[in-house]
Amino acid sequence: MNKIKDLITKLARHELISGSFYIFIGTTISSALAFILNLYLVRGLTYAEYGIFSALISLILLLSIPAQSLVAIIVKYAAGFFANNEIARAGAFYFKLFKYLLLFGVLIMISFVIFSPTIASFLNIEDYGLIILAGVSVAVGYMAILNSAFLQSMLLFGKVGLLNVLSGIAKLIVGVFLVYLGFEVFGALFGNLMFPIIGLVGGFIILRKIISQRAQKVNIPINEFIKYAFPAAIAIISLSSFISTDVILVKHYFTPDEAGLYGGMSLIGRVIFYFTGPIPLVMFPLIVKRHSKGEKYNSLLFLSLVLVFLAGASITVFYYLFPEFTISIFLGGRDYFILAPIIGLFGIFLTLYSLNNVMISYFLSIKKTFVSVIVLIFALLQIGLIYIYHDTFSHIIYVSIISTLLLMISLVLYYLWINYKKEFI
Repeated sequence: MNKIKDLITKLARHELISGSFYIFIGTTISSALAFILNLYLVRGLTYAEYGIFSALISLILLLSIPAQSLVAIIVKYAAGFFANNEIARAGAFYFKLFKYLLLFGVLIMISFVIFSPTIASFLNIEDYGLIILAGVSVAVGYMAILNSAFLQSMLLFGKVGLLNVLSGIAKLIVGVFLVYLGFEVFGALFGNLMFPIIGLVGGFIILRKIISQRAQKVNIPINEFIKYAFPAAIAIISLSSFISTDVILVKHYFTPDEAGLYGGMSLIGRVIFYFTGPIPLVMFPLIVKRHSKGEKYNSLLFLSLVLVFLAGASITVFYYLFPEFTISIFLGGRDYFILAPIIGLFGIFLTLYSLNNVMISYFLSIKKTFVSVIVLIFALLQIGLIYIYHDTFSHIIYVSIISTLLLMISLVLYYLWINYKKEFI
């Protein structure tokens, strides 16, 4: 009995568990608030309007993916500064990156203004203003991601969780209020914009001392930075496309009402990602830290995979056992009940996706950037197969399952190959 108690205590104090706990709590509360907002939106918007909202959110997520790769890159360098107590250099690094991201954000907004007619035509959306608002969300998100990356580098997972909660509250209040006033999709999107705005402002407040102590110069090995940044961006963009391009292509190929139904199913499936996402998020800087010190780190990967699998499998089983209850809770029933036979399949897809997320984060944390090629191949495979087989929602889900399963098998083989080479070097 004492041994079991000691094991539980040891696990609770494990840096992966404790760090994941803070982010999990913040993410869970934030997701619950987003869930309440979506409950309101699926009832307050028509199927066609919700389809537009889902497609634009997926577009925002897809175009924000390189920002997630920036997190990996920023954490890699900033964590080194903090580990060596080089606060001034960390501040200079922050200031330099912020200037670049601000310029990049301006270019994004200009691009959205220029290409809004083309995007609107592809997604069958008449209001160009919605496209431009989506561009603003992407631009602000890029600037906000810098703060999140620095907080992770400092292992301040509790404050990351707190910002998630505050952002979720602002998103809910503003979104509900504007939709209630009759702003429909515009109001829902503007509520979504509050999330990166709070992250940006809140991050400034927390990091103000570090920013103010910046050194005059900070030398960053640009060649090494780009050598790591480019494949990392490709890997994360390719991974995230698995849960974004399907929604976008459904909006293109199906009727507006059908696109709205698929968007609702995507919302249910992403619950798995919301529950498991904090685990690789915390795992990444911990492995970077151990890898840089020459310490063992594979146990962090195995523990992360186990935790993600248990969470994903449990939620998927629940979807299979209680599909109509799940739809009633998440989507309010109505025509969404036609999704009942396939939401379990979507759960399998998101569980496989979440496991792949852990594996890819692991490879990037130890600088195995060849993983970007592997992920890109199977992301393109999913897009190509959806282009060929898109007659029904089931076809799209089966295509996604096959693509993510093949990716997972390839990642496991890559892991075995790396460790095989290590034994004989």
